[in-house]
Amino acid sequence: MTTHPDYWNRLYEEEARPGWDMDGATPLVAELLGLALPLGLKPGCDLVVPGCGYGHDAAELEALGFSVTGLDFAPLAIQGAMHRYGGRVAWSQADWFATHLGPWAAIFDHTCFVAMEPGRRPAYVQACADHLRAGGLWMAVLFHDVNGRPGPPHAMPMAELRSLSEASFEVLHLGEAVNSHPRRSGREYLLVARKR
Repeated sequence: MTTHPDYWNRLYEEEARPGWDMDGATPLVAELLGLALPLGLKPGCDLVVPGCGYGHDAAELEALGFSVTGLDFAPLAIQGAMHRYGGRVAWSQADWFATHLGPWAAIFDHTCFVAMEPGRRPAYVQACADHLRAGGLWMAVLFHDVNGRPGPPHAMPMAELRSLSEASFEVLHLGEAVNSHPRRSGREYLLVARKR
C-alpha cells in the first residue's frame, strides 16, 4: 500500500532506477524557478523537496543556492540520496503528513503529490500549508495525463487542483509545462501557489 514506507522501499529494492527516477534533476527545475522568482520566491531561501527519492532535484536546487531539505518516506530513497550527493542537502526520512520539521519558505514538489492516492489529496494540500511559513510558496509539477495507467502517478485536471487548493493557497500560476523530459512531454503542468 502506498501509505506505508515498505511499499516504496520494495520498489527501490526491485529496480536500480525506479520508473519515476530520471537519473538527474527534472528539466522543470529551471522552468518552475523562472516562474516562482518573479512571484515572490526569494533566492537562497530554505525549501523542502518532499518525496525527494534519490535527491536529484534537491541537489540541483542546492547547487543553485537554496538551503534545501530533501525528505522521503522510504529509508532506501534517503540512503540512495546520501550516497549520490553526500551532505550537501539536509536529508530526512520522514512522513510528510506527520513530520514537525520546518516551516519552510517554499516547497518544490516534483513527484510527491502525484504519488498520493486521490483520497489523500485534501490532507496533502493541508500538510503543504502546515509546512510553509505565512506567504510561503508551493511549487509543483503535476500530471493531467498518465497514459491511462492506474497510478501512481495519478493524473489530476487543473481545475480540480485549483478548487482543492483555494482554501489554503492563492494560485499564482497554473499552466502547461514547456520543458518536460521527453518521456513526459505534453502531460505535465506547473503550479505556483502562495499560502494564504
